[in-house]
Amino acid sequence: MKKIYTLLILTSLLLFSTTDADAQIVKGEGFLGFNLSQVDGDKAYGYKRLGLHAGLGALVPIYQKNNLIIDFALEVAFNQKGAHQRQIYSGANDGITGEYDLYLNYLEVPVLIYFTDKQITSFGIGASYGRLVGLKEYEHGNLTDVNLSYTGVDKYDLNDFCILADVKFRIHERLKLGVRFQYSMDKIRTRPFYLVNGNPDCPRDQYNNTITARLIYVFNEDRSQYLYDEYEFHGDNPRIHQKAVDKKLKKLRKQQEREERKNK
Repeated sequence: MKKIYTLLILTSLLLFSTTDADAQIVKGEGFLGFNLSQVDGDKAYGYKRLGLHAGLGALVPIYQKNNLIIDFALEVAFNQKGAHQRQIYSGANDGITGEYDLYLNYLEVPVLIYFTDKQITSFGIGASYGRLVGLKEYEHGNLTDVNLSYTGVDKYDLNDFCILADVKFRIHERLKLGVRFQYSMDKIRTRPFYLVNGNPDCPRDQYNNTITARLIYVFNEDRSQYLYDEYEFHGDNPRIHQKAVDKKLKKLRKQQEREERKNK
């Protein structure tokens, strides 16, 4: 946990560090969204667990040429994962209803490389380390004894290493829409199962499987570069071109007025 908190502090320092606008290379991000997740290997199928996804990130450009930008991204995120299965049986006689609910809360540190084309579309690949900080499991509507301190053979691994694939689209100025796929590289648990007649079934390894949709806001992106791109790549649309020109002129007029007040 100490390593994660250290990374959180370092990321925050990157986000809110202030330098000259023309020399700034680190861009800060805040993001908020939701997860649709399942646990492969638990016999509850489908992305049916809805969870929160929120956090902060920092983007450091490492290459730029023509329309291509390559960024290194470091994030700290709170991720809710798990699984859900609705009631299948009545449970009138033996209490078996088939209901299953699993809530897994992770504090994660994703690291990615993003490839951005024309400042509009970004594709990222990477990996993440997650620490399990919250756990609840319900079977047939009843809370089980599996928790963070549980030591049985079917306990959950507190560490989760995942691979990531991510795509982001600019939807309005500094606001972006992102979709991410995340999958565990190693099992998070091995659980034995039993047949209806009570005989043991083959134990299954379980893996987190998550799809995330999120909104991303970039705090300190260079807007002058974005306005230039808006003109360059959408200049065939007079309305968009004029809008970009008007914004630039308005900014220059305000700057000129400030300089005139200083000189008086």
